[in-house]
Amino acid sequence: MSVSISKPKTKIAFTTLGCRVNQYDTQAMKEQVEKASLETVGFDEVADIYVINTCTVTSGADSEGRQLVRRAKAKNPDSFVVVTGCLAQDRPEEVAALPGVNMVVGNSEKSALLKKIVTEYEPLQFLMDEIHFDALSPWGGGISRFDGHQRATIKVQDGCNFGCSFCLIPRVRGEMISRPALEIVEEGKRLAYHGVKELVLAGIQLSSYGRDWGLKASEPRLAPVIEKLLNISGIQRVRLSSYAIVDFEEALLPLWKSHSGLCANLHLPLQSGDEGILKAMRRPYTLDSYRNLVNKIKAEVPDLGLTADIIAGFPGETDAAFQNTLDRIKEFNFIDFHPFPYSDRPQTPGESLFPKVHPAVIRERMNQLWRLKKICLETSAEKAKGKRLRVIVERYNADQQAGLTDEGLRVVFSQTSGQLGKEIGVQVEGFRDGHAWGSVLNDSEKRV
Repeated sequence: MSVSISKPKTKIAFTTLGCRVNQYDTQAMKEQVEKASLETVGFDEVADIYVINTCTVTSGADSEGRQLVRRAKAKNPDSFVVVTGCLAQDRPEEVAALPGVNMVVGNSEKSALLKKIVTEYEPLQFLMDEIHFDALSPWGGGISRFDGHQRATIKVQDGCNFGCSFCLIPRVRGEMISRPALEIVEEGKRLAYHGVKELVLAGIQLSSYGRDWGLKASEPRLAPVIEKLLNISGIQRVRLSSYAIVDFEEALLPLWKSHSGLCANLHLPLQSGDEGILKAMRRPYTLDSYRNLVNKIKAEVPDLGLTADIIAGFPGETDAAFQNTLDRIKEFNFIDFHPFPYSDRPQTPGESLFPKVHPAVIRERMNQLWRLKKICLETSAEKAKGKRLRVIVERYNADQQAGLTDEGLRVVFSQTSGQLGKEIGVQVEGFRDGHAWGSVLNDSEKRV
């Protein structure tokens, strides 16, 4: 889809809200427009076109999307603003009515983004006869790099069939679909060629990969793909993104156990530690099934780093139910977890559930979760104290760098030039300023 253009390049800026799948989609769209010789710039720069890839998992995400439209117009009042993503898919008329929005592109049309812009944005209409536009694809033509990150995400699955009462993701992402293994491996090769050393496999319903092809939950599905990715020259680690206990793939256990390169880190969303709330949420598991799976995995992989999502303030959540959640967080020994305040999503079953939890109560419960999160981080940092571990170096802030261990512990250390994207050894020294702190080892020092 390359074309030679003699005119000054049109500048286009992207920004993303939400999950890794959305981040992947943005990267695919960026590479799509670059093939047509458009120049991608930072979202805070003056651009001719701004593309906002929205999320709608919470009301806060909705608000952020609207704010980004205003920011784009403030940066360049004459810009052409495109809103895509989950909010655009779910409420296109509402988004189109926002002041400053020129075009709305749903999730299902992301791979047609360039064609839609060329059709509607007059300065680029001359390209209509010069570009071959690819067919619609949930993978958007694929990616060859992952801007702004040292670990690259590969989208291996999209869509969800779960139907949880608080969630509208099935409505905005459609039914579960798996990406062909050959495409995943070829993308891994492209990323490795550009220096990526760690791949993060992401999806909306990742644990069900391959089930839409008729494969059984007990059959190897994602594990053979992971083995192929780990055989790619340059790829040192593969990590799973958010994973459900439904359709758990037994073939992953020997990969974790053998330290083959599959990171012993599992993000297993819990959402609530109360059986009644889980039932009201329509989560596809019970506390016992969650507990049994965690115990089963840890029996095989004792050093597994477990993280989770937790929702505070779901309708009907009493003080006792919330206390159950706090107790389960402690029971499962999460090394970290992500707390979210509940907010009604339009036209979901949760919207009609009562009694609602008062916003002030939700805020207090979130405060308790943040305090417990800090305890989890401190406990995991102290447990790892003295250990020598390997990480891929990422930027943490202006003065520090960080890296994620195989087990999912983020270790922060002093910045050294030339390290970004490299695998190095660090020694964990304890907990400081809200995170695990470490020092960089010499190349001659080995991991123990």
